[in-house]
Amino acid sequence: MVFRLDKKRIAHCFRRSLLTYDDAALVQNKLALRLAKRLDALPDTAFRRVLEIGCCTGGLSELICRNKTPQTLYLNDLVSDFEEGVLNRLAKYKSTQLVSCFGDIEVLTLPADLSLVLSGATFQWLSDLPAFINRLGYELQAGSYLAFSMFGSGTLKEFSSLTSVELQYHSDQELLSLLEEQFVVESYGQYEDQLHFPSVRDILNHIRATGVGGVSEYQWNKETLRLFEERYLSGYGCEEGLPVSYRSSCYVVRKR
Repeated sequence: MVFRLDKKRIAHCFRRSLLTYDDAALVQNKLALRLAKRLDALPDTAFRRVLEIGCCTGGLSELICRNKTPQTLYLNDLVSDFEEGVLNRLAKYKSTQLVSCFGDIEVLTLPADLSLVLSGATFQWLSDLPAFINRLGYELQAGSYLAFSMFGSGTLKEFSSLTSVELQYHSDQELLSLLEEQFVVESYGQYEDQLHFPSVRDILNHIRATGVGGVSEYQWNKETLRLFEERYLSGYGCEEGLPVSYRSSCYVVRKR
């Protein structure tokens, strides 16, 4: 299934979050730790030539460099504005050769002879994820790995129920079936997380600060904001505050 995504808008929203992402992306940071933990089971040879798709500000990149010392790490993101910050963040890891390959990964030529393709919380932003996974299955050599996390249906469900703005998601079963055509599933897990905020405006600031407003434009005015706030409070308010839900999955697979 091909999703219609406005990549210019997605890039704009993530570019806008450049200075706020690390502090605001609490669930994304937790998911990076979960994925990095699953990589502990991989052999050292898997970290010979690594491509990271959607490196963003470099949180997952740094975990990998600190724990696994890749020989070569190709860094990719749709937003080229992240490049300088990521390279500066990783400059202390002298044993890893860093190579920039920023741009839309769905149209870029992939580096050759990769031992691992890695991606944290990015694949939900690809227009044609099944086609990209099939492409990886074709280009990767037997014994190489694909490891990724991504958000799924149920993410920001409170917001979506009140605005009808929601990213389209592939189901876990659909992805597992697709992966099993060319890969052996080594590890897979599902997660649910929930943050709580004191007000609706804090929720909107959180969405903006993490860049996920790239799903779609929503026209706010005083009246729509007032109604949204009333409905969020009455429908979801609880003792801890106002919830924001996330649902995610991690996959580690090996090319047959």
